Amino acid sequence: MIAVINDVSFQYMFKTKKLAIEYMHKFLDICKRIKKEEVTNVHEIRTGVIDTQKEISPDFKLIQLLQNFQTREERTFLLGLLTNQGTYCSEQGFLCQIGEKESLICAYAIDNILISLLSNELFETPVIMGVVAGEEVSLKNLSKEEHINYYRKELGLRRYIRNNKKHKFDRENPYGKGRIGSRMDLQDEEAQDLLNKAIEIKGRLYAKKNGYYYAFQNERDIDYHGYRVDDVGEDVKYQLDKEFI
Repeated sequence: MIAVINDVSFQYMFKTKKLAIEYMHKFLDICKRIKKEEVTNVHEIRTGVIDTQKEISPDFKLIQLLQNFQTREERTFLLGLLTNQGTYCSEQGFLCQIGEKESLICAYAIDNILISLLSNELFETPVIMGVVAGEEVSLKNLSKEEHINYYRKELGLRRYIRNNKKHKFDRENPYGKGRIGSRMDLQDEEAQDLLNKAIEIKGRLYAKKNGYYYAFQNERDIDYHGYRVDDVGEDVKYQLDKEFI
């Protein structure tokens, strides 16, 4: 999945400089979250052409707003997102109309997801309606932190939940009718980090750490428990050995 920055949301003005700065920080926080390893299904953030010389509030240009960010790291990250994040130009030339404005890049969000600056009520909801090639389309939208939770499955968020009944920390564990639960010898923080990196093989998530192989099983929603798999097949080992150097 690609996260597409909604350039239409940068064509609206905030009433005040203070509001512009406040909501740009919220926009930046969403972008930072999307870039983290926990969001496993978003492979890149792309943008179209955003005019940084355009006023984002009366007598206050977007480029001036960027320069108001306190740290160089934030300024560099945000400027990179808005100006050179692998800029897209639509090969098909399809325009996506949102409200009264049009965009080339927003058409790419049909099978992906938008990240919008909350500059207008049009962008408040997790679904934005647009028109592409004369047909109405619904676009997944992130403009608030709560929208990330709304699309948690689509974004690939995973939450590690330890299963102490089946998988003990330091030993294999007999349970049920002669069944044995493999050990889970990672601390919860280590397991969460590994779960974020795990890859899907034959319908299950696997990963490798410290020379051992681990499987993660979905329990419900985005919750997974994990365990060490010492008897993993050679084909699975081959893929994991390539992925986890």
